[in-house]
Amino acid sequence: MNGTEMLRFSEVSVTFESGRRVLAGLSAELSTRELTFVAGASGAGKSVLCRLAVGLVRPDSGAVELLGERVDTQPERTLRKLRQRAPYLVQGPALLDWRTLRENVVMAAPGISREAAEDALRLVGLEGMADRLPTELGPGAKKRTAIARALALAPEYLLLDEPTTGLDRRAAAQVEAALASVKARGLGALVVSHDYRLLRTLADRVLVVGGGRCAFLGTPEAFLASSEPELRALTAPYLETAADG
Repeated sequence: MNGTEMLRFSEVSVTFESGRRVLAGLSAELSTRELTFVAGASGAGKSVLCRLAVGLVRPDSGAVELLGERVDTQPERTLRKLRQRAPYLVQGPALLDWRTLRENVVMAAPGISREAAEDALRLVGLEGMADRLPTELGPGAKKRTAIARALALAPEYLLLDEPTTGLDRRAAAQVEAALASVKARGLGALVVSHDYRLLRTLADRVLVVGGGRCAFLGTPEAFLASSEPELRALTAPYLETAADG
């Protein structure tokens, strides 16, 4: 696999200030050309993977590489450039309510044109809404605006933490459609989520975090069909949700 198209965790360990060890030698190699769905129990360290990938968390030991760059040893000034290549979208949309959608997008990518900002909004299904304020939008549209803001950076990879959490089914479906549009353009992503609709409709690969390590890495089909007792015990609540459709 081409190292410039990879996210690699090598024997990564992370311990919080409280003393709780959240990752204990996790290793995984992921293609940045694919959409990888990250599953696991609450508190397993799923979101920590996103922050490790762009240097917002530094491992106690091990190495992290993204897009050909060694992340965990990079100085902060260098990481700022990497975060433009691989934007990290947190759970909240983090929009400025007193700025239009277009202005929110332009502020994230200074120097881009109004037309380019509107193109990014169009890609996530928000055409014709560039002059609206975030306060006029529902939660699904706000999340899609956050995705558009990341796309305005012309990224090589996306990192998304719970993109549909807190949304009703309709709003979640809007975000799902936006991610499908992004994927259709050949852009890969690491998606941390409890929403198994995304796994079944969009994922190329599934990474399960358990016991501080990689408990599973494979296709969605292999994940859902697994009879491994430890894996089924870890993911049983999510599998039930998936079965319910």
